[in-house]
Amino acid sequence: MSKHLLLFLFGLLLLAGCKKETVPSTASTAVKAVGDVKVNNLDFNYLSSKGQITVNDKNDNLSSGLSIRMQKDSVIWVSIQPGLGIEAARMMLTQDSVYFMNRLKKEYAATDYRFLRNKLQVDVSFEVLQSILLGNYQPQGSEKVMSAEGMQHIQQQRQNLTFDYFISDINSKLQQLNVQDINTSNTITVKYNSFEPVGQVPFAHGLAAQVLQKGEVSDFTLKHSRVSVSDEPLSFPFTVPSEYKHLTIN
Repeated sequence: MSKHLLLFLFGLLLLAGCKKETVPSTASTAVKAVGDVKVNNLDFNYLSSKGQITVNDKNDNLSSGLSIRMQKDSVIWVSIQPGLGIEAARMMLTQDSVYFMNRLKKEYAATDYRFLRNKLQVDVSFEVLQSILLGNYQPQGSEKVMSAEGMQHIQQQRQNLTFDYFISDINSKLQQLNVQDINTSNTITVKYNSFEPVGQVPFAHGLAAQVLQKGEVSDFTLKHSRVSVSDEPLSFPFTVPSEYKHLTIN
């Protein structure tokens, strides 16, 4: 699989910010107290969105269209579309598995989260990726709640990961998330901005993230043209053509 395509795939895992349209939805509208934390998380059954991702590191400056579909706590499905209606790659994540196809090279792979952990050098899981994609606060592990200027600052320790959440006192939405792997010192920093409603729930349509891995920095931004949530089931197609080569990934 090409380096460019891998950059896209990993960028998609770490980022999702969505430009909203006002649509009928079942998104939760209430600010809830989670322990001592007041937060307005987006709640839904199914979510779909389209947008544009940009990836920058010391060697590359790349951009592509994409589509994302999600079933809460179950499936994250991503299609990468550089243009002209062409799909370059497709990825699907479940609670325990990672699947992707490179349509340009006619290759596919089926693996688990050890592959992503080795590549990113951060101990990621489905739950971690989902919370980053949604910009949601995830109560878990040992945590400490502090006050910052105009913010709630929540620090959590989950095994070898340290999470720092910064939630606005104004709209009770996550403004920034820092994740650090204490074993490798690698970090992911995600900043959410430009909040507009999905249904009646504020949701960031602008997002910028930075990944520091082995002393090297990669930057990602994502802007979406539309997003919707509903109770109507979505499909998550992932049929591999018989002529595709099966990649063995360690």
